Amino acid sequence: MSAGKPCRILAEYSAADPLTLKATSTLEFYQQLLGPSGLVAGRVDGFTPRVQQIEMAAMIADAIGEKHNALIEAGTGTGKTFAYLLPVLHSRQRVMITTGSKTLQDQLFYEDIPLIVSLLDWPVKTALLKGRNNYLCPQRLEQHIASLSRYSDATVLPELVAVREWWQQTTSGDLTELADLESATFVPLITSTVDNCLGAVCPHVAACPLYLARARAQDADLLVINHHLLFADLALKEQGFASLLPDVATIVVDEAHQIIDVARHFFGERVGSQQVVALCRDVRAELQVFAGDDALLANANGNLAASMSLLVKQFERLPAGLPLGELLSLDAVAELIDQVDLAFGALSASLAQAAVRSTNFSHCYSRVNRLADHFALLTEAAPLDDNSIHWIERHVSGFTLHLSPVSIASAMQAHLDADKSWVMTSATLSVARQFSHFKRYLGIAEINECIFDSPFNFVEQAKAHIPEGLPLPGTDQHTRLLINYCLPLIRGHSGRTFFLFTSYRALHIARDIFEGYSDLPTLVQGSMAKPKLLARFREIPGCILLATNSFWEGVDVRGADLKCLIIDKLPFSSPDNPMTAAQLQAITAGGGNAFLEHAVPEAAIALKQGFGRLIRQETDRGLFVLGDSRMRTRTYGKLFVESLPAMEWLERREQAIDYLEILES
Repeated sequence: MSAGKPCRILAEYSAADPLTLKATSTLEFYQQLLGPSGLVAGRVDGFTPRVQQIEMAAMIADAIGEKHNALIEAGTGTGKTFAYLLPVLHSRQRVMITTGSKTLQDQLFYEDIPLIVSLLDWPVKTALLKGRNNYLCPQRLEQHIASLSRYSDATVLPELVAVREWWQQTTSGDLTELADLESATFVPLITSTVDNCLGAVCPHVAACPLYLARARAQDADLLVINHHLLFADLALKEQGFASLLPDVATIVVDEAHQIIDVARHFFGERVGSQQVVALCRDVRAELQVFAGDDALLANANGNLAASMSLLVKQFERLPAGLPLGELLSLDAVAELIDQVDLAFGALSASLAQAAVRSTNFSHCYSRVNRLADHFALLTEAAPLDDNSIHWIERHVSGFTLHLSPVSIASAMQAHLDADKSWVMTSATLSVARQFSHFKRYLGIAEINECIFDSPFNFVEQAKAHIPEGLPLPGTDQHTRLLINYCLPLIRGHSGRTFFLFTSYRALHIARDIFEGYSDLPTLVQGSMAKPKLLARFREIPGCILLATNSFWEGVDVRGADLKCLIIDKLPFSSPDNPMTAAQLQAITAGGGNAFLEHAVPEAAIALKQGFGRLIRQETDRGLFVLGDSRMRTRTYGKLFVESLPAMEWLERREQAIDYLEILES
């Protein structure tokens, strides 16, 4: 569909409409709203009219009016937030907007939506809903304050008391209001999970921040959520359970490139060691309330915790790349799984007796049975069907067992064909200007689609360079030689540098090298909380930030004088990743070329995301360095070039240094 040719004539607006604009088409209407002499430009300081923004808004308005789905790539600087907010607000229908992160949720709800509502005077009832781990659970807060004698860490009590004082003042119970909570170890003690939430029988349910937020969501005209909530809700519907989210006429999916991975996470089964740890912790806390008077229950609870701890340690001792099927067939693992199964049974029997003593014990009894069933299912040696991948995710705190669908196309088709409009947008959805990769994984056959290019002039604002003479990437030697090659570039300007890596190993090598250069102020991902790290990056002149995948997207450092972005190599997913391996195998089994159909498109989208950190506004200028000669020497390199904005590629390092010197002047 061409956004420049509006396909729906607007009906005449009623006298009650706060907009008295006279327009004969959708496009003309949004030209009058968003154009140089339009209503928004006249009321918002610093607003820059964009042709792409006007056409995108018209396309979305038509999709909503005609109950069509739309797939839109909107380049950096298009102004996609205004482009979708204006038509969804003007539609007067119930709308749900889902984003990729809590930060974007807050920005939409607290900044963008109030601005548009105020300047256009469009009355609308809005609500913000996050996942349950973002809200205080008053019941668990009080429970753990009452049982603090079991903690050896004396700092926990004053921290929880401080949270209780905040709870008496907050109107939302949203933990985002608390500073530095990201690194707090007590968060699991004051939040609930699906496992431990008491639901309607909780004594605090009337004042529960989560339930109050859900009630506001059901009553809202415009609801802001995140992708995890959306797909958790869709998965509940798949299983025949009632929906947590209201029925709406339109769903806008911002940062839509993320939803394939999120959907796979929810359209499947999973159980983790931390769920067992949390259960045992809650049983211990409730035992403290009864002065630990049930020795059989305490013993059964301790045995389950100890058995799970042994299984975690056993997995830690085994090679990281070993498939789950092979792990489960090992005698040592099988014995420990049997031990955990028996411990589940013993704890269930003890809790069955204790359930009559308190609501918490009764709820723990239900939890242990659910976890035991999931654990038994996911420790079977083989997946239950051909479309499933059975895999293990190992992390610092333990492990999670997954049974995930290889393809989510059929699950998504049922929802995308529903009687509502889906508007999916992102700055990175296409590969070489084609949506085929994204559409294939979501099972989309027909959809209105369009690419709105960034209004930025990348030919003028950015240049790119591939270092000469480096070995193929993927080795420690490549990382060291790349850093040595880039040092003159980094020193060639006084602005800031992003150095992004595709692995933690390469990041750690770089950290050790840069520690030896006292004249180069360097920050490293993980040294402090992400917001603090970015704030420090903005404050320190000539600073270098070393980071990996979590800084490839969702990080905006406009105004930070970022002059150089270095990416160590093309971001291909590791074939050792179980989900990646399953995708490749499925394509190969179907007669396709797994590398060209999956690995290359995925890497191209990731590269576009990383590159997007460099140019964030019209005044930005910078150099992009990619330390991977395959961009130039392999046939698939052309696809990566075509997926990035058009810009000049400098052949020699001297040219790159000269360009940075020009930026200085």
